[in-house]
Amino acid sequence: MRVVARAWKVGALLTCLLATIVVAADPAVTVLNGTYEGLYLSSFDQDIFLGIPYAQSTGGLNRFRIPQSLNSTWNGTRPAKQYGDTCPDPSDADLSMSEDCLSINIVGTSALPNYNLTYLVQRSVEIGKPVIATSINYRKGAWGMLYSQEIQGTGNTNLALRDMRKGLAWVSENIEAFGGDKDGVTIWGESAGSFAVGQLLMSYGGRTDNLFHRSIQESGSAATAWYNGTDWYQPIYDNIVDKTNCTDQVDTLDCLRTVPYETMLPLLAAPSQEPGWYPIVDGHIIPNYPTELLKSGRFAHIPHLYGTNSDEGTDNAPAGSVINTDTQLYDYINGSTGFDFPDSVIRQQGLQFKRIAAIMGDAFYHATRLSDARAYSKYSPTYIYRFNTLPWQSNNTTARAYKGVAHFTEVAFVFANPNFYGPWPEYKALSDEMSAQWINFVAGGNPNAEGLPSWPVYNASANGLDLVIQAKGRGYNGSYVEEDTWRLKGREFLSQWARRRHV
Repeated sequence: MRVVARAWKVGALLTCLLATIVVAADPAVTVLNGTYEGLYLSSFDQDIFLGIPYAQSTGGLNRFRIPQSLNSTWNGTRPAKQYGDTCPDPSDADLSMSEDCLSINIVGTSALPNYNLTYLVQRSVEIGKPVIATSINYRKGAWGMLYSQEIQGTGNTNLALRDMRKGLAWVSENIEAFGGDKDGVTIWGESAGSFAVGQLLMSYGGRTDNLFHRSIQESGSAATAWYNGTDWYQPIYDNIVDKTNCTDQVDTLDCLRTVPYETMLPLLAAPSQEPGWYPIVDGHIIPNYPTELLKSGRFAHIPHLYGTNSDEGTDNAPAGSVINTDTQLYDYINGSTGFDFPDSVIRQQGLQFKRIAAIMGDAFYHATRLSDARAYSKYSPTYIYRFNTLPWQSNNTTARAYKGVAHFTEVAFVFANPNFYGPWPEYKALSDEMSAQWINFVAGGNPNAEGLPSWPVYNASANGLDLVIQAKGRGYNGSYVEEDTWRLKGREFLSQWARRRHV
Protein backbone atom coordinates (compact mmCIF):
# COMPACT_ATOMS: atom_id res chain seq x y z
CA MET A 1 0.00 0.00 0.00
CA ARG A 2 1.16 3.50 -0.78
CA VAL A 3 0.75 6.53 1.45
CA VAL A 4 1.29 10.02 0.10
CA ALA A 5 1.58 13.09 2.28
CA ARG A 6 1.63 16.60 0.96
CA ALA A 7 4.89 18.35 1.78
CA TRP A 8 5.08 21.40 3.97
CA LYS A 9 6.35 24.33 1.95
CA VAL A 10 9.26 24.65 4.34
CA GLY A 11 9.87 20.93 3.93
CA ALA A 12 10.15 21.34 0.18
CA LEU A 13 12.62 24.13 0.65
CA LEU A 14 14.61 22.08 3.11
CA THR A 15 14.84 19.23 0.61
CA CYS A 16 16.13 21.56 -2.06
CA LEU A 17 18.55 23.11 0.41
CA LEU A 18 19.94 19.71 1.40
CA ALA A 19 20.31 18.76 -2.23
CA THR A 20 22.22 21.96 -2.93
CA ILE A 21 24.52 22.13 0.06
CA VAL A 22 25.11 18.50 0.98
CA VAL A 23 25.39 16.97 -2.47
CA ALA A 24 28.22 14.61 -1.51
CA ALA A 25 26.61 13.34 1.68
CA ASP A 26 23.64 11.05 2.21
CA PRO A 27 20.73 12.54 4.19
CA ALA A 28 20.05 11.80 7.85
CA VAL A 29 16.73 12.16 9.67
CA THR A 30 15.93 11.71 13.35
CA VAL A 31 12.61 10.03 14.20
CA LEU A 32 11.20 9.05 17.60
CA ASN A 33 13.37 5.92 17.92
CA GLY A 34 16.64 7.30 16.58
CA THR A 35 18.47 8.56 13.52
CA TYR A 36 18.48 6.99 10.04
CA GLU A 37 20.79 7.68 7.14
CA GLY A 38 19.24 7.35 3.70
CA LEU A 39 20.37 7.82 0.10
CA TYR A 40 20.63 10.84 -2.13
CA LEU A 41 19.50 10.12 -5.71
CA SER A 42 21.30 12.65 -7.87
CA SER A 43 19.35 11.59 -11.00
CA PHE A 44 16.09 12.71 -9.34
CA ASP A 45 17.52 15.21 -6.84
CA GLN A 46 15.68 13.30 -4.09
CA ASP A 47 16.45 11.89 -0.68
CA ILE A 48 15.10 8.39 -0.04
CA PHE A 49 14.95 6.19 3.05
CA LEU A 50 14.34 2.47 2.61
CA GLY A 51 13.42 -0.43 4.87
CA ILE A 52 12.65 1.52 8.05
CA PRO A 53 10.81 -0.77 10.50
CA TYR A 54 7.50 0.50 11.84
CA ALA A 55 6.82 -2.49 14.11
CA GLN A 56 8.61 -5.51 15.55
CA SER A 57 9.31 -8.69 13.59
CA THR A 58 6.23 -10.84 13.09
CA GLY A 59 8.18 -14.07 13.65
CA GLY A 60 8.31 -16.32 16.69
CA LEU A 61 5.93 -15.33 19.46
CA ASN A 62 4.68 -12.43 17.33
CA ARG A 63 3.49 -14.72 14.51
CA PHE A 64 -0.30 -14.44 14.03
CA ARG A 65 -0.42 -11.56 16.53
CA ILE A 66 -1.42 -7.95 16.08
CA PRO A 67 1.64 -5.84 15.15
CA GLN A 68 3.78 -5.00 18.15
CA SER A 69 5.16 -1.50 18.64
CA LEU A 70 8.86 -0.82 18.35
CA ASN A 71 10.24 -0.68 21.87
CA SER A 72 13.85 0.37 21.38
CA THR A 73 15.81 3.55 20.84
CA TRP A 74 19.45 4.00 19.93
CA ASN A 75 22.25 6.49 19.74
CA GLY A 76 24.24 7.04 16.59
CA THR A 77 22.92 6.43 13.07
CA ARG A 78 21.36 3.39 11.41
CA PRO A 79 21.37 2.84 7.64
CA ALA A 80 18.13 3.02 5.65
CA LYS A 81 19.62 2.39 2.23
CA GLN A 82 18.04 -0.83 0.98
CA TYR A 83 14.59 -2.35 0.85
CA GLY A 84 13.59 -4.50 3.78
CA ASP A 85 12.43 -8.07 3.32
CA THR A 86 9.02 -8.50 1.75
CA CYS A 87 6.42 -10.29 3.85
CA PRO A 88 6.14 -14.02 3.10
CA ASP A 89 4.47 -14.81 -0.22
CA PRO A 90 5.60 -17.63 -2.53
CA SER A 91 4.62 -15.51 -5.55
CA ASP A 92 7.41 -13.10 -4.56
CA ALA A 93 10.07 -15.81 -4.69
CA ASP A 94 12.49 -13.48 -6.50
CA LEU A 95 12.47 -11.06 -3.57
CA SER A 96 14.08 -11.43 -0.16
CA MET A 97 11.37 -12.63 2.23
CA SER A 98 11.13 -13.10 5.96
CA GLU A 99 8.77 -12.52 8.87
CA ASP A 100 10.79 -9.46 9.87
CA CYS A 101 9.03 -7.48 7.16
CA LEU A 102 6.98 -4.62 8.61
CA SER A 103 8.90 -1.75 7.09
CA ILE A 104 8.24 1.52 5.35
CA ASN A 105 9.98 3.27 2.44
CA ILE A 106 9.96 7.04 2.07
CA VAL A 107 9.99 8.50 -1.44
CA GLY A 108 10.31 4.95 -2.71
CA THR A 109 8.40 1.80 -3.53
CA SER A 110 8.29 -1.77 -2.30
CA ALA A 111 10.99 -3.14 -4.61
CA LEU A 112 8.70 -3.36 -7.69
CA PRO A 113 9.71 -1.10 -10.61
CA ASN A 114 6.08 -0.62 -11.72
CA TYR A 115 5.49 1.25 -8.48
CA ASN A 116 8.59 3.44 -8.55
CA LEU A 117 7.37 6.56 -6.79
CA THR A 118 10.41 8.68 -7.60
CA TYR A 119 8.97 9.66 -10.99
CA LEU A 120 5.71 10.75 -9.38
CA VAL A 121 7.48 12.78 -6.70
CA GLN A 122 9.58 14.39 -9.42
CA ARG A 123 6.38 15.26 -11.29
CA SER A 124 4.91 16.84 -8.14
CA VAL A 125 7.89 19.16 -7.92
CA GLU A 126 7.55 20.05 -11.62
CA ILE A 127 3.96 21.23 -11.15
CA GLY A 128 4.73 23.07 -7.92
CA LYS A 129 2.87 20.77 -5.54
CA PRO A 130 5.58 18.65 -3.90
CA VAL A 131 4.51 15.51 -2.09
CA ILE A 132 6.31 12.92 0.00
CA ALA A 133 5.47 9.35 -0.97
CA THR A 134 5.81 6.29 1.23
CA SER A 135 5.01 2.60 0.83
CA ILE A 136 4.13 0.18 3.61
CA ASN A 137 4.91 -3.54 3.70
CA TYR A 138 2.24 -5.62 5.43
CA ARG A 139 1.49 -9.29 5.98
CA LYS A 140 -0.26 -10.95 3.05
CA GLY A 141 -2.23 -14.12 2.47
CA ALA A 142 -2.59 -16.48 5.43
CA TRP A 143 0.22 -14.70 7.30
CA GLY A 144 -2.02 -11.65 7.57
CA MET A 145 -5.53 -13.13 7.22
CA LEU A 146 -5.55 -16.63 8.72
CA TYR A 147 -8.77 -17.19 10.64
CA SER A 148 -10.36 -19.77 12.94
CA GLN A 149 -12.17 -19.98 16.26
CA GLU A 150 -8.76 -19.92 17.95
CA ILE A 151 -7.78 -16.70 16.19
CA GLN A 152 -11.17 -15.11 16.79
CA GLY A 153 -10.97 -16.00 20.47
CA THR A 154 -7.60 -14.29 20.93
CA GLY A 155 -8.53 -11.14 18.98
CA ASN A 156 -5.71 -11.56 16.45
CA THR A 157 -7.94 -11.03 13.42
CA ASN A 158 -7.41 -9.11 10.19
CA LEU A 159 -3.69 -8.65 10.82
CA ALA A 160 -3.01 -7.19 7.36
CA LEU A 161 -5.31 -4.25 8.08
CA ARG A 162 -3.85 -3.81 11.54
CA ASP A 163 -0.37 -3.72 10.00
CA MET A 164 -1.48 -0.95 7.64
CA ARG A 165 -2.93 1.13 10.42
CA LYS A 166 0.25 0.58 12.45
CA GLY A 167 2.28 1.84 9.48
CA LEU A 168 -0.01 4.85 9.17
CA ALA A 169 0.51 5.57 12.87
CA TRP A 170 4.28 5.59 12.24
CA VAL A 171 3.73 8.06 9.39
CA SER A 172 1.61 10.27 11.65
CA GLU A 173 4.28 10.25 14.36
CA ASN A 174 7.36 10.70 12.16
CA ILE A 175 6.61 12.11 8.70
CA GLU A 176 7.15 15.73 9.73
CA ALA A 177 10.84 14.89 10.28
CA PHE A 178 11.01 14.22 6.53
CA GLY A 179 9.17 17.44 5.62
CA GLY A 180 5.70 15.90 5.35
CA ASP A 181 2.34 17.03 6.68
CA LYS A 182 0.79 14.46 9.03
CA ASP A 183 -2.58 16.18 8.60
CA GLY A 184 -2.56 15.76 4.81
CA VAL A 185 -2.15 12.01 4.27
CA THR A 186 -3.68 10.21 1.29
CA ILE A 187 -4.00 6.43 1.31
CA TRP A 188 -3.71 4.93 -2.15
CA GLY A 189 -3.87 1.44 -3.58
CA GLU A 190 -4.43 -0.53 -6.78
CA SER A 191 -6.15 -3.92 -7.08
CA ALA A 192 -5.66 -5.72 -3.72
CA GLY A 193 -4.26 -2.40 -2.46
CA SER A 194 -7.51 -0.76 -3.52
CA PHE A 195 -9.49 -3.41 -1.64
CA ALA A 196 -7.36 -2.51 1.37
CA VAL A 197 -7.99 1.22 1.02
CA GLY A 198 -11.73 0.53 0.92
CA GLN A 199 -11.40 -1.62 4.03
CA LEU A 200 -9.37 1.04 5.84
CA LEU A 201 -12.13 3.54 5.07
CA MET A 202 -14.56 1.21 6.85
CA SER A 203 -12.24 0.12 9.65
CA TYR A 204 -13.82 0.58 13.07
CA GLY A 205 -16.94 1.82 11.29
CA GLY A 206 -15.23 4.78 9.63
CA ARG A 207 -12.81 5.88 12.35
CA THR A 208 -9.71 7.51 10.86
CA ASP A 209 -8.00 8.56 14.12
CA ASN A 210 -6.51 11.36 11.99
CA LEU A 211 -4.25 8.78 10.29
CA PHE A 212 -5.50 9.56 6.77
CA HIS A 213 -7.45 12.36 5.11
CA ARG A 214 -8.06 11.38 1.46
CA SER A 215 -8.28 8.13 -0.46
CA ILE A 216 -7.38 6.92 -3.96
CA GLN A 217 -8.74 3.59 -5.16
CA GLU A 218 -7.76 2.09 -8.49
CA SER A 219 -9.62 -1.04 -9.55
CA GLY A 220 -10.99 -2.51 -6.39
CA SER A 221 -13.41 -2.11 -3.51
CA ALA A 222 -13.84 -3.39 0.00
CA ALA A 223 -16.79 -5.24 -1.55
CA THR A 224 -14.60 -6.93 -4.19
CA ALA A 225 -13.25 -9.30 -1.54
CA TRP A 226 -15.06 -12.10 0.31
CA TYR A 227 -15.77 -12.08 4.05
CA ASN A 228 -16.18 -15.74 4.91
CA GLY A 229 -16.33 -16.97 8.51
CA THR A 230 -15.29 -19.90 10.66
CA ASP A 231 -17.32 -22.40 8.65
CA TRP A 232 -15.04 -21.60 5.73
CA TYR A 233 -11.69 -21.11 7.44
CA GLN A 234 -11.81 -23.64 10.29
CA PRO A 235 -11.14 -26.70 8.10
CA ILE A 236 -8.24 -24.85 6.46
CA TYR A 237 -6.80 -23.92 9.86
CA ASP A 238 -7.27 -27.46 11.18
CA ASN A 239 -5.47 -28.86 8.14
CA ILE A 240 -2.47 -26.60 8.85
CA VAL A 241 -2.50 -27.66 12.50
CA ASP A 242 -2.52 -31.34 11.49
CA LYS A 243 0.38 -30.95 9.08
CA THR A 244 2.52 -29.19 11.70
CA ASN A 245 1.89 -31.84 14.38
CA CYS A 246 0.13 -29.32 16.59
CA THR A 247 -3.14 -31.26 16.82
CA ASP A 248 -2.55 -32.66 20.29
CA GLN A 249 -1.42 -29.38 21.85
CA VAL A 250 -3.59 -27.49 24.33
CA ASP A 251 -3.12 -24.22 22.40
CA THR A 252 -2.84 -25.01 18.70
CA LEU A 253 -2.35 -21.35 17.74
CA ASP A 254 0.52 -21.00 20.17
CA CYS A 255 2.00 -24.21 18.79
CA LEU A 256 1.96 -22.75 15.25
CA ARG A 257 4.17 -19.94 16.52
CA THR A 258 6.90 -22.47 17.30
CA VAL A 259 6.90 -24.14 13.88
CA PRO A 260 9.96 -23.25 11.76
CA TYR A 261 9.38 -20.60 9.10
CA GLU A 262 10.58 -22.95 6.35
CA THR A 263 7.88 -25.46 7.35
CA MET A 264 5.10 -22.87 7.53
CA LEU A 265 5.85 -21.15 4.21
CA PRO A 266 4.52 -23.86 1.84
CA LEU A 267 1.60 -24.68 4.14
CA LEU A 268 0.36 -21.07 4.01
CA ALA A 269 0.87 -20.68 0.26
CA ALA A 270 -2.80 -21.11 -0.63
CA PRO A 271 -5.98 -22.44 0.97
CA SER A 272 -7.29 -25.80 -0.11
CA GLN A 273 -10.07 -24.14 -2.14
CA GLU A 274 -10.88 -20.80 -3.71
CA PRO A 275 -11.46 -17.96 -3.02
CA GLY A 276 -8.19 -17.27 -1.23
CA TRP A 277 -7.33 -15.38 1.93
CA TYR A 278 -9.50 -12.34 2.67
CA PRO A 279 -10.50 -10.32 5.75
CA ILE A 280 -13.37 -11.42 7.95
CA VAL A 281 -16.15 -9.61 9.77
CA ASP A 282 -14.73 -9.74 13.29
CA GLY A 283 -17.07 -7.16 14.84
CA HIS A 284 -14.04 -5.01 15.63
CA ILE A 285 -11.78 -3.60 12.93
CA ILE A 286 -14.32 -4.86 10.35
CA PRO A 287 -17.60 -4.46 12.25
CA ASN A 288 -19.98 -5.60 9.50
CA TYR A 289 -20.22 -6.52 5.82
CA PRO A 290 -18.94 -3.69 3.60
CA THR A 291 -22.31 -3.51 1.81
CA GLU A 292 -23.96 -2.90 5.19
CA LEU A 293 -21.39 -0.30 6.22
CA LEU A 294 -21.87 1.52 2.91
CA LYS A 295 -25.63 1.52 3.30
CA SER A 296 -25.43 2.96 6.83
CA GLY A 297 -22.72 5.53 6.04
CA ARG A 298 -20.23 3.93 8.42
CA PHE A 299 -17.04 4.74 6.54
CA ALA A 300 -14.59 7.64 6.49
CA HIS A 301 -16.20 10.77 5.10
CA ILE A 302 -13.15 12.14 3.31
CA PRO A 303 -12.49 13.11 -0.34
CA HIS A 304 -12.15 10.16 -2.73
CA LEU A 305 -10.63 9.60 -6.17
CA TYR A 306 -11.72 6.23 -7.50
CA GLY A 307 -12.04 4.39 -10.78
CA THR A 308 -11.85 1.27 -12.91
CA ASN A 309 -10.56 0.26 -16.34
CA SER A 310 -13.00 -0.58 -19.12
CA ASP A 311 -11.97 -4.23 -19.47
CA GLU A 312 -11.19 -5.15 -15.86
CA GLY A 313 -12.68 -8.62 -16.14
CA THR A 314 -10.36 -9.96 -18.83
CA ASP A 315 -7.82 -10.81 -16.13
CA ASN A 316 -10.43 -12.64 -14.05
CA ALA A 317 -12.05 -14.64 -16.84
CA PRO A 318 -10.66 -18.11 -17.60
CA ALA A 319 -8.06 -17.95 -20.35
CA GLY A 320 -8.08 -19.92 -23.57
CA SER A 321 -11.12 -21.68 -25.00
CA VAL A 322 -12.57 -22.92 -21.70
CA ILE A 323 -15.93 -21.22 -22.28
CA ASN A 324 -17.47 -21.50 -25.73
CA THR A 325 -21.17 -22.11 -25.02
CA ASP A 326 -23.93 -20.77 -22.79
CA THR A 327 -23.87 -23.98 -20.76
CA GLN A 328 -20.12 -23.72 -20.12
CA LEU A 329 -20.57 -20.11 -19.02
CA TYR A 330 -23.39 -21.01 -16.61
CA ASP A 331 -21.44 -23.99 -15.26
CA TYR A 332 -18.36 -21.83 -14.68
CA ILE A 333 -20.22 -19.25 -12.59
CA ASN A 334 -22.21 -21.95 -10.77
CA GLY A 335 -19.00 -23.83 -9.90
CA SER A 336 -16.96 -20.80 -8.89
CA THR A 337 -16.73 -21.06 -5.13
CA GLY A 338 -17.77 -17.86 -3.46
CA PHE A 339 -20.49 -16.61 -5.78
CA ASP A 340 -23.37 -18.62 -4.30
CA PHE A 341 -25.75 -17.18 -6.92
CA PRO A 342 -29.07 -18.99 -7.50
CA ASP A 343 -29.50 -20.58 -10.91
CA SER A 344 -32.02 -17.93 -11.95
CA VAL A 345 -29.46 -15.18 -11.30
CA ILE A 346 -26.76 -16.97 -13.28
CA ARG A 347 -29.03 -17.42 -16.30
CA GLN A 348 -30.10 -13.78 -16.27
CA GLN A 349 -26.51 -12.81 -17.09
CA GLY A 350 -27.02 -13.81 -20.31
CA LEU A 351 -17.00 -15.20 -28.95
CA GLN A 352 -18.07 -16.14 -24.87
CA PHE A 353 -14.75 -14.93 -23.42
CA LYS A 354 -15.85 -11.29 -23.67
CA ARG A 355 -19.17 -12.17 -22.12
CA ILE A 356 -17.70 -13.89 -19.07
CA ALA A 357 -15.06 -11.15 -18.84
CA ALA A 358 -17.80 -8.50 -18.73
CA ILE A 359 -19.66 -10.39 -16.00
CA MET A 360 -16.52 -10.88 -13.91
CA GLY A 361 -15.46 -7.26 -14.42
CA ASP A 362 -18.87 -5.98 -13.38
CA ALA A 363 -19.14 -8.31 -10.35
CA PHE A 364 -15.73 -7.49 -8.92
CA TYR A 365 -15.01 -3.94 -10.08
CA HIS A 366 -17.61 -1.92 -11.99
CA ALA A 367 -20.64 -2.83 -9.88
CA THR A 368 -18.77 -2.25 -6.62
CA ARG A 369 -17.43 1.05 -7.93
CA LEU A 370 -21.01 2.13 -8.66
CA SER A 371 -22.21 1.28 -5.15
CA ASP A 372 -19.19 2.89 -3.51
CA ALA A 373 -19.44 6.07 -5.58
CA ARG A 374 -23.11 6.53 -4.75
CA ALA A 375 -22.39 6.07 -1.05
CA TYR A 376 -19.16 8.08 -0.84
CA SER A 377 -20.59 11.07 -2.72
CA LYS A 378 -23.40 11.52 -0.19
CA TYR A 379 -20.88 12.72 2.37
CA SER A 380 -17.78 14.12 0.68
CA PRO A 381 -16.28 15.18 -2.67
CA THR A 382 -15.91 12.09 -4.84
CA TYR A 383 -14.18 11.96 -8.24
CA ILE A 384 -14.81 8.88 -10.37
CA TYR A 385 -13.04 7.79 -13.56
CA ARG A 386 -13.20 5.07 -16.20
CA PHE A 387 -9.82 4.55 -17.81
CA ASN A 388 -10.19 3.70 -21.49
CA THR A 389 -6.77 3.68 -23.21
CA LEU A 390 -5.05 0.53 -24.43
CA PRO A 391 -1.61 -0.05 -22.95
CA TRP A 392 1.44 0.39 -25.10
CA GLN A 393 2.15 -3.34 -24.83
CA SER A 394 -1.24 -4.21 -26.31
CA ASN A 395 -0.47 -2.22 -29.41
CA ASN A 396 2.80 -4.09 -29.88
CA THR A 397 2.00 -7.59 -28.64
CA THR A 398 -0.79 -9.52 -30.36
CA ALA A 399 -1.09 -11.93 -27.44
CA ARG A 400 -2.26 -9.13 -25.11
CA ALA A 401 -4.56 -7.29 -27.49
CA TYR A 402 -7.62 -9.42 -26.69
CA LYS A 403 -7.52 -8.24 -23.06
CA GLY A 404 -8.31 -4.67 -24.04
CA VAL A 405 -8.01 -1.94 -21.40
CA ALA A 406 -7.27 -4.51 -18.75
CA HIS A 407 -6.69 -4.48 -15.02
CA PHE A 408 -3.49 -2.58 -14.06
CA THR A 409 -3.31 -0.70 -17.40
CA GLU A 410 -3.66 2.77 -15.86
CA VAL A 411 -0.77 2.34 -13.40
CA ALA A 412 2.01 3.14 -15.88
CA PHE A 413 0.35 6.44 -16.78
CA VAL A 414 -0.36 7.53 -13.21
CA PHE A 415 3.17 6.81 -12.04
CA ALA A 416 4.68 8.87 -14.87
CA ASN A 417 7.25 6.17 -15.56
CA PRO A 418 8.36 6.24 -19.24
CA ASN A 419 9.71 2.69 -18.95
CA PHE A 420 6.12 1.45 -18.78
CA TYR A 421 3.80 3.89 -20.57
CA GLY A 422 5.97 3.72 -23.69
CA PRO A 423 7.65 5.98 -26.25
CA TRP A 424 4.65 7.63 -27.94
CA PRO A 425 4.22 11.39 -27.35
CA GLU A 426 0.44 10.95 -27.06
CA TYR A 427 0.97 8.57 -24.17
CA LYS A 428 3.48 10.84 -22.47
CA ALA A 429 0.92 13.64 -22.69
CA LEU A 430 -1.71 11.39 -21.09
CA SER A 431 0.71 10.40 -18.34
CA ASP A 432 1.56 14.05 -17.67
CA GLU A 433 -2.16 14.77 -17.42
CA MET A 434 -3.04 11.86 -15.13
CA SER A 435 -0.07 12.23 -12.80
CA ALA A 436 -0.94 15.92 -12.38
CA GLN A 437 -4.57 15.06 -11.57
CA TRP A 438 -3.54 12.52 -8.95
CA ILE A 439 -1.01 14.92 -7.40
CA ASN A 440 -3.55 17.75 -7.31
CA PHE A 441 -5.93 15.47 -5.46
CA VAL A 442 -3.22 14.49 -2.96
CA ALA A 443 -2.33 18.14 -2.43
CA GLY A 444 -5.85 19.46 -1.91
CA GLY A 445 -8.56 16.85 -2.42
CA ASN A 446 -9.42 18.06 -5.93
CA PRO A 447 -7.84 16.77 -9.17
CA ASN A 448 -8.70 19.87 -11.18
CA ALA A 449 -6.24 22.56 -12.26
CA GLU A 450 -5.70 24.88 -15.19
CA GLY A 451 -4.85 23.05 -18.39
CA LEU A 452 -6.38 19.74 -17.29
CA PRO A 453 -9.72 18.21 -18.36
CA SER A 454 -12.59 19.39 -16.18
CA TRP A 455 -13.46 16.63 -13.72
CA PRO A 456 -16.80 17.15 -11.93
CA VAL A 457 -17.73 15.63 -8.60
CA TYR A 458 -19.72 12.44 -9.01
CA ASN A 459 -23.04 13.70 -7.67
CA ALA A 460 -23.15 16.78 -9.92
CA SER A 461 -25.73 14.77 -11.89
CA ALA A 462 -28.56 12.55 -10.67
CA ASN A 463 -27.07 9.63 -12.61
CA GLY A 464 -23.54 10.31 -11.41
CA LEU A 465 -20.68 11.67 -13.50
CA ASP A 466 -17.29 10.19 -14.21
CA LEU A 467 -14.33 11.18 -16.33
CA VAL A 468 -13.50 8.80 -19.17
CA ILE A 469 -9.72 9.06 -19.32
CA GLN A 470 -8.27 8.68 -22.80
CA ALA A 471 -5.23 9.71 -24.79
CA LYS A 472 -5.55 12.34 -27.47
CA GLY A 473 -4.35 10.59 -30.61
CA ARG A 474 -3.74 6.95 -31.50
CA GLY A 475 -7.45 6.66 -32.27
CA TYR A 476 -8.63 8.44 -29.11
CA ASN A 477 -10.23 11.87 -28.86
CA GLY A 478 -9.09 12.76 -25.36
CA SER A 479 -10.81 12.59 -21.99
CA TYR A 480 -14.49 13.47 -21.58
CA VAL A 481 -17.23 13.43 -18.95
CA GLU A 482 -20.01 10.83 -19.12
CA GLU A 483 -23.04 10.00 -17.03
CA ASP A 484 -22.40 6.84 -15.05
CA THR A 485 -24.88 4.74 -17.02
CA TRP A 486 -22.28 2.54 -18.77
CA ARG A 487 -23.51 -1.09 -18.50
CA LEU A 488 -25.78 0.21 -15.75
CA LYS A 489 -28.40 -2.56 -15.75
CA GLY A 490 -25.89 -5.36 -15.20
CA ARG A 491 -23.92 -3.39 -12.62
CA GLU A 492 -27.00 -2.56 -10.55
CA PHE A 493 -28.19 -6.16 -10.77
CA LEU A 494 -24.88 -7.55 -9.50
CA SER A 495 -24.75 -4.90 -6.76
CA GLN A 496 -28.09 -6.17 -5.45
CA TRP A 497 -26.70 -9.71 -5.27
CA ALA A 498 -23.33 -8.80 -3.75
CA ARG A 499 -24.35 -10.08 -0.30
CA ARG A 500 -24.51 -13.63 -1.68
CA ARG A 501 -20.74 -13.34 -2.16
CA HIS A 502 -20.49 -12.64 1.59
CA VAL A 503 -19.76 -8.93 1.20
